[in-house]
Formats: sequence, structure tokens, C-alpha cells
Amino acid sequence: MKIQERSTTRSLDTPPSRLKPPSSGVTLWRPDLVLSGRAPRVAPHRSLVTPGEPAFRPEAVRAQVDAAQSLLQSFTEARDQLSVQAARAEAREQHATSDSERVAAAMETYRVKAELDEMLTRTMRRMTALMEGRSLR
Repeated sequence: MKIQERSTTRSLDTPPSRLKPPSSGVTLWRPDLVLSGRAPRVAPHRSLVTPGEPAFRPEAVRAQVDAAQSLLQSFTEARDQLSVQAARAEAREQHATSDSERVAAAMETYRVKAELDEMLTRTMRRMTALMEGRSLR
């Protein structure tokens, strides 16, 4: 009988298998089960030689040179016209015989000066726009 008592006491002292705690309803994160919603991104093939910026391509450079030449040509034409007008106003002042003619010549000189200022302002705006187009400013 002693043998039976030992087996009975042993079965009460140690459980036959591991006990599982009751489930809380919360599942822990398991990285092996996480699935991506997107397909993996494949990096595009990059060539060893890349073309230059659009501003440095021959067509763009040619267009920039043409624009600069056009601007300089219009500046030269305006300078020539203003030189003729200034010479005319100076000659008018030199040949003036009365005060009213001198005043008229001075007014003409001021008009030429105002036109010069406007021409320089327009040229500066165009030059600034040209430089900004080339990203040099």
C-alpha cells in the first residue's frame, strides 16, 4: 500500500504538464507575421554618366547667348539714339539767342536725361531677368 500512497502524493505535488494562464485576448506583436501593404520598391537604374542641367545644354546656352546679344544690341541702339538727341539739345543750347530758347534747350536736355534713366532701368530689368534665367544671381 505504501507504493500507492507515494504515487498519489506525487501526482498532487507536481502537475503532469505545464499550466497555461488564461488568455487576455491581447496578442503580442510578432514581426514574422507583419505583412507590407505595398510591393517592395525597386530603385531605378542610375547610369554612370548623367546629362547636365537643362540650363547647361547646348540649346539652352545658345538661347541665352542670343538673348544676351539681343539685349546688348537694343542697348547699343538706344545709346545711339540718346547720343543724337543729346547732341541736338546741346547744339540747340549753344545756338540759343534768347532766354526762352535756352530754357527750351535745358528742358530738352532733361527729357534726354529722363529717357536715359528709363532706358537704363529697362535694360537693368532685362539683364536681371536674363541672369535669373541662368541662375547666376
